[in-house]
Amino acid sequence: MIRFTSIAAGDQHLLALTSKGRVFSHPVGTHANTYGQLGFRRFDVPNPKAAITKQDAHLHIDLVPKTVADPYGNASRSSRNGSPNFGTGVDFSDLDDTSIRFCPKIYEVPALQGVSAIQIAAGARTSFLRTKDGRVLAWGANQYGCVALHVSSITLLMRS
Repeated sequence: MIRFTSIAAGDQHLLALTSKGRVFSHPVGTHANTYGQLGFRRFDVPNPKAAITKQDAHLHIDLVPKTVADPYGNASRSSRNGSPNFGTGVDFSDLDDTSIRFCPKIYEVPALQGVSAIQIAAGARTSFLRTKDGRVLAWGANQYGCVALHVSSITLLMRS
């Protein structure tokens, strides 16, 4: 039987580790992937208008990290206007991310399938895991070098 053995929470995301070493991530709000800390971009949330308008029961969300939406954002001192959708074209204004019901699912981090983790940790804007052989993999914010490498994809770390 597979069960969750550990949960770690950041500001807008959480990580969960199973007894088989699989790592799952959960978006807590629309800013859950601002820095790539989820480990994935696409997920579904319940559509609040579905019962009224007979629309699809789920909204398909694509939370693009800032570094992907605006790779030169840190290169300029000028101010840039930001929004939770980071250029995806999706309007999140009707989406209530203050409720625990924002996203009722937890998703396995795709790039970590096949990696056996024994420990997880979540910072405000970063995610970490330790493997059985002692390697530490990190993803998320790296403005100050806290994850050691600039990561727009977890697979970059997995190759090293």
